[in-house]
Amino acid sequence: MLLLLAGVGSGLSGCIKNDIPFETVPGNITAMEIRGAEELTLDNTTRTIELTLADTVDLRRVYLRDFRITPDARMVDNVTGQEMDTLDSYYLDLTQGGAKYEIPADKTYGFTVITYQDYVWTLQARQNIARSFVLDDGLQIGEAKFSAVDYSVTAYVPENVSLNDVEVKELRLGPSNSTMAWLAPDGTEVENVDVRTIRDWNLPQRFIVRFFDIEQTWTVTIEQSMQYVTEMTVNPWAKFAYFSAQGLTSAGECGFQVRPAGAGDDAWSAVSGVEVDGTSFSGKATGLQPATNYEVRGVIGDNYGDPVAFTTEAAVEVPNLNFNTWTQKGKSWFPNADAANSYWATGNDGVVIYASPNSVPVEGAGNAVEGRAARLETLGGVPLVQIAAGNLFTGNYTTNLGNPASSAVMGRPYTGRPTRMTGWYKYTPKVVTVGGNKYSQKEHPDAVGSMDYCTIYIRLEDWGGATERPANPKVIAYAGLEDNTVVEDYKQFDLTLEYYDRETRPTHIVIVASSSRYGDDFCGGPGSVLYVDQFALSFDEVD
Repeated sequence: MLLLLAGVGSGLSGCIKNDIPFETVPGNITAMEIRGAEELTLDNTTRTIELTLADTVDLRRVYLRDFRITPDARMVDNVTGQEMDTLDSYYLDLTQGGAKYEIPADKTYGFTVITYQDYVWTLQARQNIARSFVLDDGLQIGEAKFSAVDYSVTAYVPENVSLNDVEVKELRLGPSNSTMAWLAPDGTEVENVDVRTIRDWNLPQRFIVRFFDIEQTWTVTIEQSMQYVTEMTVNPWAKFAYFSAQGLTSAGECGFQVRPAGAGDDAWSAVSGVEVDGTSFSGKATGLQPATNYEVRGVIGDNYGDPVAFTTEAAVEVPNLNFNTWTQKGKSWFPNADAANSYWATGNDGVVIYASPNSVPVEGAGNAVEGRAARLETLGGVPLVQIAAGNLFTGNYTTNLGNPASSAVMGRPYTGRPTRMTGWYKYTPKVVTVGGNKYSQKEHPDAVGSMDYCTIYIRLEDWGGATERPANPKVIAYAGLEDNTVVEDYKQFDLTLEYYDRETRPTHIVIVASSSRYGDDFCGGPGSVLYVDQFALSFDEVD
């Protein structure tokens, strides 16, 4: 009978088409443990593993102690082709068999988690070795320049410093578990040499660094230089800019000078409040104009660095931030120039299925500071979710009755770096009666019986090139307020953004106003009403 069935199946294979789609099961890595990991983070949105290893870990034998993946999935090492989920232990060769002991920059290490589909993960590994080459105080121009590719390092001194007698305070070329030997000019190998006893640096010196079974020969050089200011970097914002430089900081007062691009020598103006740290110094220029070309140079005593050109960022505005523009379509209101959630969004499309919209424009004395304002009210007794907070946010809203919590998606493209957000609000809170429901990401039972809070906040995010908001986007900056008191008349707020990363520019902006702070979890007090008006962004320098 089995053979007959097999024959029937074979005979019909050209006639029967399998149109049943495979179930979509994401291939996630939920946990991973690596011996010697100083940092290890997993991101199931971008499918990346970020790993920082201690410098004592052999890159050729990185011990993967344990990992957890989607149930019933399989995981394959993309470099070796080895299926890993059946193994009790596993070692990764992060050099990928390379001739040099290093993590290759041109080859990615990764894994594939296999469910009904293949999900490729990328391992982004690094190993920080604290190398140092420091000369006697007052001699060194900036920090030494290391090359781990050809095993060389160079430090710089002024031209008036003789290379016949230079004291080296510190030299470290390998990981903390390495040994270092000096190759004397006659070829003699001197173990555990005190580098301070090597005084003649007219010619490069060679050192042998050993760790594991690795042997590296390093060339260490001291050179004379006329340039006292080096390594100038600029981080321009809209109305101010951060500067940093290295140099011979012992040669005089350290500072920076700024001028409009193309201006004459008499246009240079000094930056105040410069701080010196060893061979580095830093400062901040204020009073600049957005989207404008400038030049900056470092100064040490009477020595000037080469001018570096930079352009300040634009003061990027957000449309309809004063909430004067609204469009009505059917029962629903949209805080945009078109009848859609084209930049700002509300939950009105979901609410009007059952009731009147709860995020609407108002105007007139007492209702608005100027022009129109937004009135946001928390509704109770809403079918399916019980509570619907009045809200207004940058993003999009698409009603999802199967999972109402996913209807709102925060964030719009934005690359500016404002320092403050100001605006006006008034609020009448009511007692919280609902702490959440089965759709809530988190319920708030402790809030029930207490007064509701309104919330207003701004958050700048980096989505890392993604067009859809990641589950855990990187937060560049944040500022916000929450209030559970009665504010009868409009009150002005002034929120200063706290920047967690002052180097990376954001890719998206989230601005939210809600009549219930836990409204996204369907928690709030029916009848809580928040009015907001005349929001504005500032780009001036703050402390």
